[in-house]
Amino acid sequence: MSIFDKLLNKRTITSPIFLKEFEDNNKQLQDLNDLLEKVSSDKKNLINRDIFFIKQELYGEKNVYNELKNSFIPMLAIHDIRLEFNDYVAQYDFILITAKSIFVLKTKQLNGDIEITEDGDFIRIIKNKEGKFLRKQGMYNPISANEREVHILEEILNREKLLNSITVKPIVVISNPKAIINKSKCPENIKSNLYKYDQISTLIKKILDDSKYAKELSEKTMHEIANYLINNNKEENIDYRSRYSLDKVETKNEDLDKVSNLQINNVEKHVDLNEKEIELSEDNNDFKQNEKSSNNEHSEVYELLRQYRWNKSKEEGFKPYMVFNNEELNALIEAKPKSKEELLKIKGFGPKKVEKYGDAILGILNSR
Repeated sequence: MSIFDKLLNKRTITSPIFLKEFEDNNKQLQDLNDLLEKVSSDKKNLINRDIFFIKQELYGEKNVYNELKNSFIPMLAIHDIRLEFNDYVAQYDFILITAKSIFVLKTKQLNGDIEITEDGDFIRIIKNKEGKFLRKQGMYNPISANEREVHILEEILNREKLLNSITVKPIVVISNPKAIINKSKCPENIKSNLYKYDQISTLIKKILDDSKYAKELSEKTMHEIANYLINNNKEENIDYRSRYSLDKVETKNEDLDKVSNLQINNVEKHVDLNEKEIELSEDNNDFKQNEKSSNNEHSEVYELLRQYRWNKSKEEGFKPYMVFNNEELNALIEAKPKSKEELLKIKGFGPKKVEKYGDAILGILNSR
C-alpha cells in the first residue's frame, strides 16, 4: 500500500462517539410527571408505576452507557432507536458500529436470582425478605427478542446496501449490578450472548481482536449507517387518554384534550406491562386489575386479546407490543372488525400482520 493510500484510509474514529446520546432526564419522564399533576383519580397509581419502570430501565441503560463511553473502543454509538420495516417494529437500546462488526445491545434490568436451564428457559428464583426460597417463576427470554431485532436490522441494512458483509452481533446486557445469573447449564448460544454490563467492553474488544474478517467498513460507510438509522428513527406517540382510560371526571383540568395530547415517545420500550407482570412478584395484582378495560362490556374480550398477545410473544420470542400495542388493542375493541378487510382499516394492522394474526384476532372479537 502506498503512502497516499495509507493517508487516505487513516482512521479518525479512535474512541467511542455517541451520535445519539443517552438522556438522563428524558421527555418520557417529563411528560408522565406533567400528566401526574393533572390526574386526580386512582389512575395516579398506574402513572406512578410507569414512572418507576422507566426510571429503573434508564438507570440500567445509564450503567451500560457509562461503560461504553469509557471503553476506548473506536466506534459510532447510537442510543434508543426505533425502526419500522414492512409490518414489523424493532426497538434498539444501543447500536454500536465498528469497522469490523455491528453490535446490537439489549439492556435488561433483571432483578433477583436468574437460572437458565439446558433448554434455554429463563427461571426467576423468588425469595422472601429473609432470603428463603419460595418458588420458581418462568420469565421472558430476552435472547430470542434481540436475535429477531438483529435480523430486522440486517434486512434493513442489506436493502440499503450498507452492510457490506460485516456481521451484526446480538448481545443482551444485564444492567443490574445486583442480579445473579446462573449460566452454567444454559445452551452455548445464550451463554455467548448474555453478559453483565461491566463485562461488555472487554467482550467487544475480544470479539474485534479475534475477528477473522479481513474486510472492514470505511469510516464513510460507518457514518452512512449511523446517519441512516438516526434519520429513520420512528418515534411512537402514545395517547394517554386511551392508555389510562382517562375522562374529564378523573382530571383536575376540564380540558381533556390537553391531557390526551401529552404524548410520550417510545413508552412501550420502557413499559411493556405484560413483561413486567412476569418480572415483578405478587405486588402486581392491583396493577394488573387496573390495566383491564374500564368498560365491563368489553373487559372479557380485552383480556382474551391481551392473553393472546402475550402467548404469541412468548411463542415467537419478542415483546408483546410487537404483536399489537395497547393503542392498537383499544382500537380493536372500539372498531370490532368483522373481516380482514375491516381489520386492515385499523391503524397499525398492515397486510402482513393481518395475515399472521388476523384469523385469531377476529375469532376472539366475534366470539362474544
